[in-house]
Amino acid sequence: MNETEFLSKVSIFSNMKKEDLKRIAGQIRYEEFHGGEVIIHEGERDNRLFIVIQGEVEVVKDLGGKKEKVLGTFGPHGYFGEMALIDGLTRSASVVAREETKVLSLEQLDLRKEIEKSPAMAVELLQMLSRRVRVCDKFIIKTLGSILPICSGCKKVREDDGSWTSIEEYIEDRSGTEFSHGLCPECAKRLYPQYYKGD
Repeated sequence: MNETEFLSKVSIFSNMKKEDLKRIAGQIRYEEFHGGEVIIHEGERDNRLFIVIQGEVEVVKDLGGKKEKVLGTFGPHGYFGEMALIDGLTRSASVVAREETKVLSLEQLDLRKEIEKSPAMAVELLQMLSRRVRVCDKFIIKTLGSILPICSGCKKVREDDGSWTSIEEYIEDRSGTEFSHGLCPECAKRLYPQYYKGD
């Protein structure tokens, strides 16, 4: 396989100069995964960008947990793992091979330097992030509704049938989100001044 030619067909690299593609191609690693094998683990630190050559992968939130949810799939020429290159945070979801899958991985790509050389890469990343924000917006509106009728006093939410329910219950019923409870410093000080120590 000609890695330089392959990279030129991947949207994030498609507008780069040939010499830059050759340089990046010299840094990539070829990897294979069996169906069901986890490529990225949610919550781990991993600074690799992956590009699918062959096969298909699933992006899964809460893999193996009660709230496991498939967020999307990627096939040939699709890429994933770029968020860790942008924000440096832990992986927000797991990625699992759905079948025999071949990928190219690029470790510690200096994204800022590459963007300086090829501003089109920044445009591609912005478009990708914009698509994700739109999907999130649609999900939130579909899950909770575009307008949330909430009581300004007790913070209960009015249901479609006119009844009122706690905001926690309302969100849990529609999204599967679970809540834990604590006290913010202001409430702790107001409700339990004798115990509040300010830390």
